[in-house]
Amino acid sequence: MSASHELNSAIIRSITGKYALYVIQLLSLIILSRVFTPEEFGVLAAFQVIALFFQVVATSGIAPAVVFHENLTKEKRDGIFSASILIGISLVIVFLVSYEALFIWLGITESLILAVFLLINIFFACISMLPMAALQKDAMFIKISTAEVVAELVLLLLCFFLYFYCKFGFEALAVKILLTPLFRFICYYYFSKDTQLGRPGIGVKITAFSELFQFAKFQVLFNFLNFFSRNLDTLLVTKYFGTAVVGFYDKSYQLMRYPLQLFTFAITPALQPVLTKYKNEPGVVQEEFYHIAFKLAIVGIFASNVLYWGASDILLIMFGDQWFGATDILRVLAVSIPLQMVLSSTGGIYQAFGDTKSLFFCGVFSSFINVSAIIFGVMLDDVLWLCYLLISAFILNFIQCFWQMRKSVFTDFQLVKFLFLLVLCLIPYTNLLFFTISSVFSESVIESLFDVSLISLVSLVFSMIFFFLSKRLFG
Repeated sequence: MSASHELNSAIIRSITGKYALYVIQLLSLIILSRVFTPEEFGVLAAFQVIALFFQVVATSGIAPAVVFHENLTKEKRDGIFSASILIGISLVIVFLVSYEALFIWLGITESLILAVFLLINIFFACISMLPMAALQKDAMFIKISTAEVVAELVLLLLCFFLYFYCKFGFEALAVKILLTPLFRFICYYYFSKDTQLGRPGIGVKITAFSELFQFAKFQVLFNFLNFFSRNLDTLLVTKYFGTAVVGFYDKSYQLMRYPLQLFTFAITPALQPVLTKYKNEPGVVQEEFYHIAFKLAIVGIFASNVLYWGASDILLIMFGDQWFGATDILRVLAVSIPLQMVLSSTGGIYQAFGDTKSLFFCGVFSSFINVSAIIFGVMLDDVLWLCYLLISAFILNFIQCFWQMRKSVFTDFQLVKFLFLLVLCLIPYTNLLFFTISSVFSESVIESLFDVSLISLVSLVFSMIFFFLSKRLFG
């Protein structure tokens, strides 16, 4: 089987599973955004960042290490699972000691029940790592997505039950968002029995974890740095602009990242398991990567234009008129979609070659640039300027990442393809020249649907021109 055929097959399985999850998540978000306020979502955004931090500390790089490792015995597997349990317990203790000070710093009213939900989130995110990695190793993306869909539906129904029947209020939303790892673990653990690695149990060979860490150490450092560069903005916006503003900011960022979820995040899990088999043929990997990257850029151009010109209409359709305050933030962030879609796919290439050290160097650079942009944005006391600085930082990150890839992975670097890809990714930035044009807020969802349909049609034609141009130039 050729690399292209094998990669396309893995991508199709990954996308099929992921899209089912995204449809459920999207419908869930549309409903919940009309029930809960921007301020309530803003508080939960800050809590999600806290939970994500502990998950990054606990699990970063371990799943790719399991996929890359060719000889994991049952004894080692169980030892790694036991180690993940101990790590989870340790992080729970760290959180118990520090959560009061963290809540005070963020200016969030302390809530014991939210702290308990976070404890559950942290522990089960830790112990989910190995069962999920076992499924990824065998490219069982449909089962991974089945687990995620089941967890999403159960939690959505539980949220509605607690809110409408038990009158829980804001805590019902916290249950939906923070208890996801618990239900995912149950499903991952059940499905892992069908994998080559098998269902993990308690083992005594805890030192096996250190073998994975030798591969994963730079990946861990990269994800740790990437966490701060990608999430520091949410924490600082919460502290200095308030929970209502962070609600608008987080929802805009979430909308902007939907195209990444629909395409890049669905494709990336398929890259490493397949391309690792061709790690001794960098030319083959580079060719396959550019085929994917050009397609991602074209799709990104389409999504970027739709979100930029239809920002207020999309917010009304999805979340209701209480979210119009996010319009300008969404327009600015949307121009970076193609660039971020391509950039997010590069991690799978570094992992395929086991070059997590280069991935770490990219993380150091992007963290410094992104954090600097965020801090300057906060100092300017303007959330829009923070967005402008962030999308400028993404350009520098893109260039540095490909430079590092040329240096360490693709020695026969295809400069013309890179430059054309960069130009494609920067095309939506020209929309900012028309930013002074005021957004018109529709009065009905029907009117907004018509506007978005028209914008989508024009954007589709525009994107197809670039698709055929890239096809003609590079095949």
